[in-house]
Amino acid sequence: MGAKRRTPDVCGICGTTQAADGRVLKAMNAAMLHRGPDDEGLFLEPGGGIGLGARRLSVIDVGGGHQPLANESETLWAVLNGEIYNFMSLRAHLLGRGHVLATQTDTEVLVHLYEEYGPDLVHALEGMYAFAIWDSAERQLLLGRDRFGEKPLFYMEHDGVLTFASELTALLACGRADLELDPAVLDAYFVYGYVPDSASFVEGVRQLDPGYSLIWNDTAKRAEIRPYWVPPTPATVDGTPRRDLISEVGELLERSVRSRLVADVPVGVFLSGGVDSTLVAVLAAKHASGTLKTFSVGYDTGDLNETDRAARVATLVGADHHELILSSTAVAETVPRMLADLDQPVADTAFVALRALAGFAREQVTVAVGGEGADELFGGYPRYRWLARASRLPHWLPRSMPAHMSEYAAHFPRLRKASRLSDLLAPGTPLQRHVDWVTERRTSWRRRLYGPRLRELLTHDRVDRAPATVLQIERSGDVVGALMCLDQLCWLPGDVLVKADRATMQASLEFRTPFLSREVAEFAASVPSRVHVQKGGKLLLRELLAQTVPPLGGGSPKTAFRTPTVEWLRGPLAPLLTRHVQESAVYSEGWFDRAVVSGWLQEHQDRRADRSALLWPLLVLGSWFDAKRVSRAVA
Repeated sequence: MGAKRRTPDVCGICGTTQAADGRVLKAMNAAMLHRGPDDEGLFLEPGGGIGLGARRLSVIDVGGGHQPLANESETLWAVLNGEIYNFMSLRAHLLGRGHVLATQTDTEVLVHLYEEYGPDLVHALEGMYAFAIWDSAERQLLLGRDRFGEKPLFYMEHDGVLTFASELTALLACGRADLELDPAVLDAYFVYGYVPDSASFVEGVRQLDPGYSLIWNDTAKRAEIRPYWVPPTPATVDGTPRRDLISEVGELLERSVRSRLVADVPVGVFLSGGVDSTLVAVLAAKHASGTLKTFSVGYDTGDLNETDRAARVATLVGADHHELILSSTAVAETVPRMLADLDQPVADTAFVALRALAGFAREQVTVAVGGEGADELFGGYPRYRWLARASRLPHWLPRSMPAHMSEYAAHFPRLRKASRLSDLLAPGTPLQRHVDWVTERRTSWRRRLYGPRLRELLTHDRVDRAPATVLQIERSGDVVGALMCLDQLCWLPGDVLVKADRATMQASLEFRTPFLSREVAEFAASVPSRVHVQKGGKLLLRELLAQTVPPLGGGSPKTAFRTPTVEWLRGPLAPLLTRHVQESAVYSEGWFDRAVVSGWLQEHQDRRADRSALLWPLLVLGSWFDAKRVSRAVA
């Protein structure tokens, strides 16, 4: 499907500045087998200094895509995880400047770009990537991560030695870090459901931030972190005619979709039936060399099935559609292993659906394309509109009325709409209300839940955090713009893209996201946030879809791969949850209070309350922590 090209398609990299005999590299590579089951490569500098490793998912060109890869003089060595989508134009540029390239891989483009531009090469790249380049002449190691964080990269420094890997699990396999949980990160995880910023669960291990590079020099023996791109702040002036905006976003998105279809293997689309995935499917079908394959997921319990809408879209675009019904039996059989195999906990329940769908699709395709990023860039979340309205309430109502109304609404916790009303009317800033909304007020449960090892962190009731850019936008009065920027900097890389990468990589499936091209992102920021959220949100995408496929109109209400978590925790996952509360080390080691969680479990099972928002993050964490404890004990 799409134009042929040669690319390494490596899905896991690792390295260290003190490789010794290579056993550390081999251990890290072995821990990433699922990311690249078809091939592995190692580079070990004579004398046991720098070592680089790579695991490969063989999409095409097995012989020509082996990594690590060097320049002609073997003074530069590189490993790349992901895709450089503009590598053909970069290759032509390099050939024009006299470079000789022996392969048609994007990794080789990296080493020659480095010869031209050094660490500044990151500005030329368009894609999803994490890479490492060793410059033996300058004794310098360069790491880089893509602009939104589609591909992960963990690293640690210890006694002047830098070690890095695509996964935390692989980094732990090097033997230079213990599985010691960072209490502050554990606190943030319980509240937000993911690990924020550049932190990791393990003390001493960090993540390279999206849009950043890292330089380690053999003389200084310490890392220097440099930003090279951040999401632009939203525009405030709306001077472009609407039809021109729709036309431009259509051209940019079509170009981005086309670039993500390039492969020598079948490519499919994950289709939920919502605006984002529908637009991707429409454009992918237009440029597919054969019949497009689409995939959706449904359930045999609950009322969240959206398979009919997805099937209708597939029919309209002429796709070969495949539908997975995730049964309660399958949930009971597969979810325990899914959670145990997580590289780092992420409490987004959609992980289960996406992981199941990835395994289902992998039987027919090696690459899948999805609509991730559209909500954050184009104003798709309903909370943007509601929280902006709530920020204006003090100007319309007597000062004490919103607080009284919030308190009254809080007396009806079983009613989701009442809970949302309580969030909207509660005292505090828009960002504080936002945290309560997205976390279902988990902040307020910390004092009851935390065990002695976490209780000392509770010097304050809130864990609100926001980058300075977001706070500046909020102070300007653009609440929607502040929340969109916050999600692009925190929620998108910390939750959405982690979920997508881990779910698909567990199934050895490559996942691509057309909405996260630099051109699309910078265009979206040029449109004022108040335009994006008109008519239910994602105004430009809805109108583009209505013009492209008139029978679909402006698309359906926001949808995604949601899951019937409440029913699962009372049904097929009830034994797992009970065993977790009774046996998990997160309670016996003093992180959380087992008696409190036992009470929540009973309330949930007896249908006296829906405690899934509290129980699910703990189940995910405990499943991961216990599995890692066992695996390290065996090792």
